Amino acid sequence: MKIYSFPYSIPSYRTRLAASLLGFNVEEQVIDLSKNEQKSPEFLAVNPLGKIPVMTDDQVTVSDSMAILRYLARKSQITHWYPESDIATAAKIDTLLSLVSNELYEGIEKARLITAFKMLPEELLPQCETITHDVLNILNLQLEDNVFLVTDMPTIADIAVASTLLYIDEASFSLDNYKNIENWLNNIKSLAGFIQPTFL
Repeated sequence: MKIYSFPYSIPSYRTRLAASLLGFNVEEQVIDLSKNEQKSPEFLAVNPLGKIPVMTDDQVTVSDSMAILRYLARKSQITHWYPESDIATAAKIDTLLSLVSNELYEGIEKARLITAFKMLPEELLPQCETITHDVLNILNLQLEDNVFLVTDMPTIADIAVASTLLYIDEASFSLDNYKNIENWLNNIKSLAGFIQPTFL
């Protein structure tokens, strides 16, 4: 099993974290985005879209971090990560995966592109901050009486959300007013197999 990723990419970290938490030994192939290696013929042969992360597992190729999370959960056969037979619970997980891909991307990931990478104009930052705090308020309330986001066991939704929130400092935002989220992140960090992000 191999993951093509870039150390400073949040989706790349998300897939590496999931693989580690679910107990998979993976080979990591670094694709240096600063050198446009994602556009090389060698990488385009793996993913014609030229995007990371990508995971290969024998004859299977999976792109997009959320698809990779689902694949790893199914392959692990540890059902609490993604209990597809419980359609209500699976729907809650899928809703949070969508929130990460949409609202948290528009909030934290875009803000990080502004503040850490200097790739977007600063005038977008207030909008990113508003979106981020709207989401944080929802998550903080959701965690009021819960150890994890969906069930009493961690799911791939916890991995997806945590993998983004762990970069919040690089987005120049703070979790100081979100104690439930801070406690939950500590629960994630205490899980066997947790690995730290790579920060700039």
